[in-house]
Amino acid sequence: MKDNNKDVIYFGSINGTYFFEPFTVLRRQEVPPVIITEMKIYEASTAENERKSINYFNDQNKDIELTHKQNTFSIFFNVQDYSLADQVDYAYRLKGIDDGWHTVEDNNVTFRNIPPGRYRFEVSARMKNQTPSNDIYTLSIHIQPPIWLSWWAKAFYFIIAASIVFAILYAYKKRIDIQSSYELEKKNHEHEQELNSERLRFYTNITHELRTPLTLILGPLEDLQKDPGLLPKQHQKISVVRQNALRLLNLINQLLEFRKTETQNKKLCVSKGNISELVTEIGLKYQELNPKPSVDISIDLENENMPLYFDKEVVNTILDNLISNAIKYTDKGRIILSLYTTQKEDVPYTEIKVTDTGYGIPKEEQEHIFERYYQIKNGKQASGTGIGLALVKNLALLHEGEIRVESELDKGSSFYFSLLTHNYYPSALHSEGNDTKEIEQQETLPDITANGRPILLVVEDNTDIRDYISDSFSDGFDVITAAEGDEGCKAAFAHIPDIIVSDIMMPGMDGITFCKIVKEDIRTSHIPVILLTAKTSIDDKEEGYLSGADSYLTKPFSATLLRSRINNLLDIRKKLADQIKFNLKLNSKSDMLKDSINQIDNEFIRSLTQLIENNLEDEKIDIGYLSDKLFMSSSTLYRKIKGLTGISTNEFIRKIRMKHAEELLLTGRYTISEIAFRVGISSPVYFRQCFKEEFGMPPSEYLRRIKTE
Repeated sequence: MKDNNKDVIYFGSINGTYFFEPFTVLRRQEVPPVIITEMKIYEASTAENERKSINYFNDQNKDIELTHKQNTFSIFFNVQDYSLADQVDYAYRLKGIDDGWHTVEDNNVTFRNIPPGRYRFEVSARMKNQTPSNDIYTLSIHIQPPIWLSWWAKAFYFIIAASIVFAILYAYKKRIDIQSSYELEKKNHEHEQELNSERLRFYTNITHELRTPLTLILGPLEDLQKDPGLLPKQHQKISVVRQNALRLLNLINQLLEFRKTETQNKKLCVSKGNISELVTEIGLKYQELNPKPSVDISIDLENENMPLYFDKEVVNTILDNLISNAIKYTDKGRIILSLYTTQKEDVPYTEIKVTDTGYGIPKEEQEHIFERYYQIKNGKQASGTGIGLALVKNLALLHEGEIRVESELDKGSSFYFSLLTHNYYPSALHSEGNDTKEIEQQETLPDITANGRPILLVVEDNTDIRDYISDSFSDGFDVITAAEGDEGCKAAFAHIPDIIVSDIMMPGMDGITFCKIVKEDIRTSHIPVILLTAKTSIDDKEEGYLSGADSYLTKPFSATLLRSRINNLLDIRKKLADQIKFNLKLNSKSDMLKDSINQIDNEFIRSLTQLIENNLEDEKIDIGYLSDKLFMSSSTLYRKIKGLTGISTNEFIRKIRMKHAEELLLTGRYTISEIAFRVGISSPVYFRQCFKEEFGMPPSEYLRRIKTE
């Protein structure tokens, strides 16, 4: 039961009569409005007793501005009637963090680590066990962001990011443009190189054709000059003709040499000798043949005995061009051929200088004179092809030397050709005086031709065909012929040819048997064999291939087809040699080659490698030592290794030494001198040079690069 003024709690009824007892008789009392009395602000950088307090709030002080460090604070509130403080509950919320109301009995609340932003604190009060009041006190709180999160900082970040994106896009576009420009330039360069190659190839083909008529001209001219009945006037005319024919031959040879250097077919072949003798010989030659009496040619030697490793042909060609150019551009004065030693950055060099008192070269053109077909643009230009100094530059680089020029107009020019005094040229061919004695062995090898041409063995019983093949290939091969199989076997074992062409149907030993013998003998197993026959059945061809033949050609055949087949086989052999040379893991357990070469040759490489590895510390290991251990002649062993790997015996030994040197270097337990000794090289300087030739960098740099990777 309830009336308007009282709250009544009923407990039950008896016989329809209700009983109650007044538990609470209170008139509803309005709660006074709640107000915020104090706000305490805590900063991370201030002490507890230094905290900031705000004690006065009114309608104008309801917006609080705080810094990002003042994000922890306490808010105190109370009703305006302090007598009701113990009978009041409080409800609050901080909009922006949590929109739900929270009830507390205490008259304060603390907020910690509030993120920057705008918030609204609301609080209301109610009498206990009564409904909340509709009076809500509101306080606006603005926590300012730190300087790096302010709007202008964000704008700055956006500008930086946009700038970076723009820079990246600009750099990418620039790179694309450069790449396109590079590709275009590369294509133009390739096109120019192709045109130059075609022009040079055209000149080369013409020069090859000219050598035959020149030979037929020079021969009769020499015979005429020796005729005692020739009148002096006629003798003089013939001398002029012969002199110009020799000049033409020299130009042709020069063009061929230039072609070799351009196509990198020119090989350096050094020997240790007295370079003073060569320089003197060349100087005396030009003194005798000097066509200009007003020009004095002199020789200036620092020492008459200057031992050095050098390629006599290369040095001769370089000096011929330099001295002939000096004579050509000097009308009067002197030409001095000098030889002396010098040092550059504490490294000893042997330098040859050709000085003249001629026209001189303009400074702006000095950097171009070693370019192909370049000729100085002035009124004193002499006739020439423009390849002489380009050939000199190529030959100097081939000889691992330097060529430079110093010149002054109307005063003369000086050309300097510098060679390292202590360069042993480990990657070059050697012709005499080699420390490992391979040179002496090469001098005694009658089957290795001086011109380095490949050897072709022709086994054919028909004389006309044999002569036809011999004549067709005599321009590019040293041709050896045999009339039947037995004679062919003897020739093959004696000369170890580079390729064999054999007929099948022959009296005595036929071509099939001959091919089997050649392929089963370790001395000749690597030699490609082409079989010729008139039989065209599949069974006959199968029999030929089963005997070990590399190619099969049916009669009649053309020399062009045979040449193409020979060139293909030699090219395949060369690629296989390159594979062995660069990719062979030089140890006795290597299986790299088992699928590339036949079993006999594979076993030969294994045995040879194992023999060298077992005697690695022996400095005296050379072709003579290996030939004794393998029961082969030195010439046979040399040609066998050369045919299989494309490199000399010494180079093969050196590669094994360097591979083991690399393994020892990577262990980090040995010094350079110790490693050199362990691989059979007594000189650390020579060891470093060999290591650099093999791996492209000195041992210390190689080890440092491996560690950084």
